[in-house]
Amino acid sequence: MGFLEWLQGTWVGVLVAETLWGYPLLETIHTIGMAMLIGSLGLINLRVLGYKPELPLINARQLLPLAWIGFTLNAISGSLLFTSSAVEFFNSYTFRIKMTLIVLGGINAALLAQRVFKEAAAGTAAAPPSAGTKWIAATSLLFWFGAICAGRLVAYTP
Repeated sequence: MGFLEWLQGTWVGVLVAETLWGYPLLETIHTIGMAMLIGSLGLINLRVLGYKPELPLINARQLLPLAWIGFTLNAISGSLLFTSSAVEFFNSYTFRIKMTLIVLGGINAALLAQRVFKEAAAGTAAAPPSAGTKWIAATSLLFWFGAICAGRLVAYTP
């Protein structure tokens, strides 16, 4: 716990926790990043699951840079938000669930991108995605939806 106490006592932790606009500004950036990340990955997942089948999957690849920008914004803003109450966040089981779901969602997104865009580039884009690919897309939606819910509950649960 010494490191976490030190972290929240740094000038960054104090700035985020005690200034009028520190925490709200970072929360806003975190929300924008989340919209970019989940919006773009969500659209890819929904396309894999059969929504808008007329849209070629290979074209959905253009959404990946937007997802990466959103992920980067969330990683930076989330880390800075963590510094404001590092001990409390670390001890929160809801926060740990959120972080686990984010890791699982990230692994899942990498698998999905590799599988979907490999199939699409191989010329099987017109064929419906395989059952395994659809399963990856469905679990991706569950992981990210769960991470969002857990993130919101961090403020209200131990």
